Amino acid sequence: MTRWLVGMDLRATSAGALRYSAWLHAHGGEGVELQALHVIEQLDQHYAIKLGLHPRGRLISLTREATRDVLRQAGIEGCFEEVDVLPGGAADEVLDEQLLARGAAGLVVGRQGPLREGFPPRLGRVARHLLRHAGGPVIVVPPDLEEAKLEGPIVLATDAGPSSVAAGRFAAERAREWQRPLRVVHVVSPMDTGGLSFLPRPAEEGARQARFQAQRAEVERWAEELGLAEGLELELDVRAGSAIDELLAISRLGSPLVVCGARRLSWLERHLKASHATTLSSHAPVPVAVVPPEADAPESNR
Repeated sequence: MTRWLVGMDLRATSAGALRYSAWLHAHGGEGVELQALHVIEQLDQHYAIKLGLHPRGRLISLTREATRDVLRQAGIEGCFEEVDVLPGGAADEVLDEQLLARGAAGLVVGRQGPLREGFPPRLGRVARHLLRHAGGPVIVVPPDLEEAKLEGPIVLATDAGPSSVAAGRFAAERAREWQRPLRVVHVVSPMDTGGLSFLPRPAEEGARQARFQAQRAEVERWAEELGLAEGLELELDVRAGSAIDELLAISRLGSPLVVCGARRLSWLERHLKASHATTLSSHAPVPVAVVPPEADAPESNR
């Protein structure tokens, strides 16, 4: 059995996550189970007291019924084995705890910003915090997800390093369960030859090609060591360019899931630059799974 936990948001921006939940129920393989969870945060509990909605049992009952109403209106209430409401502090902390406690394969949450003119792409507070700290896979779904975009292979974005191992295994599991091909994408960053401007053009191009071929061979070894091809139609896609630009271009072609590993950035690094996982989750038109590295995995230098 594969269990998916769906973090419920009663606003309209959860529409994509609900649409994806229905897709998972229909296409997620045998034994798929969906559980919906809505968290009543501390501030909401404070407002409820002012509105006279306490005791807590009444607040939970009203919120559970409101959650079921959202699922009914979307026509997907029957897809869920369980609809639960929990009071807590911060929603991301409760969802992370429940992801691990319930043994779920992953947590599905909605993204706040759609991909439309006048709407800057944004994750939203809960999704952003989960990508930084969650102990398991988090799938971020755009609010304007189109089901037609869920065709194609599972896409695994990898740096072929230790921090991508858990993401590789997760992507291969989904490809086998959903009977989809697995496309392993590695983007070779442009080579800076500024200090070697004296090199003749053929020598410079030769250095680039040698670097590209070396990284392709490394990706092939990495995929073979993980056994990614076992029982799967596997495609290796090694290309040169900007990682984010190339991955977004691939995601626009359609995929039921783009998978990447998480990099745990320091407080300073987060303020200086966004991780590839965060940027991809904020801008992709399809669901993006961000998978934390295994506990003993060294951080990649790439």
